[in-house]
Amino acid sequence: MGITTIDTASVAERDRLDFWRSTVCDQFVTLDVRPAAGSEVQGRVTAVSLADTQLRKISAGAHRFERTTRQVRSADEDYLQIALARKGRTLVAQDGRETVIGPGDFVLYDSARPFRFVTAGDFEYSVCLFPTRLLALSHSEMRAATAIRFDGRAGIGAMVPPLLAALHRLDVDSLPAASRTAMMQSIGDLYVALVRSRVDAAASPNLHLMRAQAYVDEHLADVGLAPAEIAAACAISVSYLHKLFAETDTSVGAYVRERRLQGCFADLTRPECASLTVSAIGARWGLPDSAHFSRAFRARFGVSPSAHRARSAG
Repeated sequence: MGITTIDTASVAERDRLDFWRSTVCDQFVTLDVRPAAGSEVQGRVTAVSLADTQLRKISAGAHRFERTTRQVRSADEDYLQIALARKGRTLVAQDGRETVIGPGDFVLYDSARPFRFVTAGDFEYSVCLFPTRLLALSHSEMRAATAIRFDGRAGIGAMVPPLLAALHRLDVDSLPAASRTAMMQSIGDLYVALVRSRVDAAASPNLHLMRAQAYVDEHLADVGLAPAEIAAACAISVSYLHKLFAETDTSVGAYVRERRLQGCFADLTRPECASLTVSAIGARWGLPDSAHFSRAFRARFGVSPSAHRARSAG
C-alpha cells in the first residue's frame, strides 16, 4: 500500500476526539487515548506498510496513552514496537521499568503486555510495529529489553533513525515482492540485535549453553536430534542441559523447533530455493513429516508454508 495521512483537521471540531481515538487505535494497537486538549485535539498520523511491518509517524499535543490488560487479552496480533522520539519528552513505562526519552532516543515496547506513554507537551514519534511471531526471540528476552532508553545517535541504536526515515519515504508498491520480504526480514534481524544488545549486556554468557545452541544449529537437519545427543556433545548431563534452557525461558525441544521453523521461513522466500517443494524445505531442516511441518509452521507464524511462499512471491 502507499503512504496514507490522517489528520484531525479533516473533520469537524465536534467530531475530532472520537475520530482521533479511533485513528490511533486503528493505526497502532488498541489503547486508552487521553489528549490533554480534550475535544480540541489536533493530531496527525502517517502510515505505510511493508509486508507485515507497519511504519507510522504520529504528532500531537500532550497525551497519555495506556494499554490495559483487558485490551491485551482481546488482541489478534502482538507487536514488538520501536518508538523513536523526534520531538518532545515522554515517560514510557512497561514491565516494572520507567524511562524518559527525548529527541533522538527510542524505546522498545511490547503490545502483549500493558504499557504507558505520558508526554510532557507536543510530541512527534516514528513508530515501527513488527509482529512478535516473526521474531526469533524468547518472551523473557523481549521482556528484558522493554522501557529502556536507547540512544539513537550511538552504537547499534544509530542504525534506527536513518532506517525509519528511509522507510517512511519508501514507495513500497514499486518494490518486487521478494525485495519487500527481504527488507522485512532485515528489520526483524535489527530487532533481534537491539534486544540482545541489552539482554547480553545484562547477563554473563553461559559457555555450556552457547556450545549447546551452536551444536543444535549445526545439526538441525538431523531428524533424530535429541537432548541426550546434544548433552553428550557438550560433555554435560541431560538434566543440566534442560536446566540451561529453562533459565532462558524455553526448553531444548522448543529451541530446536524454533530454529528449524525460522530456517524454513527464510528458505521459503529465497529465490535459490524456489525449485524446492515445501515438503523438501521442511525435510532439509529436520521436519520431514509434511503434515506436522505445516501444522507447526501455521501455529508459529499464523500462515501455512505454501501461503507464506506465495505471499512472498507476490
